[in-house]
Amino acid sequence: MSNRKHRIPRKKKKQIPEGVYCYQPTSGWKQLSDGKYGYTIKTCPFYYRKSDGIFGGWCKLIEAEIMDQCKSCGEKLGKFK
Repeated sequence: MSNRKHRIPRKKKKQIPEGVYCYQPTSGWKQLSDGKYGYTIKTCPFYYRKSDGIFGGWCKLIEAEIMDQCKSCGEKLGKFK
């Protein structure tokens, strides 16, 4: 993980979800189009999944692997700061 401080453009920083995860729920619990139950999410613009599995993703902001979409950048942690 890189120790350098990144300057985040304001437009991108506004898109980083509040809280401890790299996503923000965009719906309540419901039946999804595939018949399973869950909720839809909007992911952080810096996060991407490395595979179709649940665990393991990559944060382009801190240039590091993250597990289970838990936020590691420290941005917008809200009350958990």
